[in-house]
Amino acid sequence: MMKLNKQTTLLLVIDLQPFLLKLLKKAKPYAPDQVLETNEKLITMITNAGIPSVLVSVTQKFLPRKLRQKSTHLAVSKDLLSHSKVTTYTKYQPSAYTIPELRDFLEQQNIETTILTGVVTNNGVFKTAKDLLSAGYKVIVMEDAATARTQKLHDQSIEKLKALGATIQTSDFLIDMI
Repeated sequence: MMKLNKQTTLLLVIDLQPFLLKLLKKAKPYAPDQVLETNEKLITMITNAGIPSVLVSVTQKFLPRKLRQKSTHLAVSKDLLSHSKVTTYTKYQPSAYTIPELRDFLEQQNIETTILTGVVTNNGVFKTAKDLLSAGYKVIVMEDAATARTQKLHDQSIEKLKALGATIQTSDFLIDMI
């Protein structure tokens, strides 16, 4: 079992917004409430270990400012959002790596390994992982902290990520990695 270097690791959570979780009510293989619960446990575990967490929300630039602000609200508990080790960003494209401030954060913090979770496995999670891998980061996808509209989309994305070089784990194994 690999051990994580706490100084060079980051948890990156993609698109856990209430409206997206509601749209995914029939998601597979994990229900949205289960994904949210798993992510909250991971964020708690990671931040308690002194590892930073970045939570990213997605919106559209064409929306009026008030609607954009409302749509970027995260479903994660306020206690977790206010933790000193938690940073939030907004993205306008599927990949979180398109956020210049996130790329700066990764560089400033000397991040080498990104633990990746969120929705949906075949879009935001997949495209972020692909971009991070292309940029030379190690990527660990927490398979049980992500979901898609169908089991097939989830499984295909996980297999493609493995082929690209991502490590696939479940949240249970993270305890041993920290």
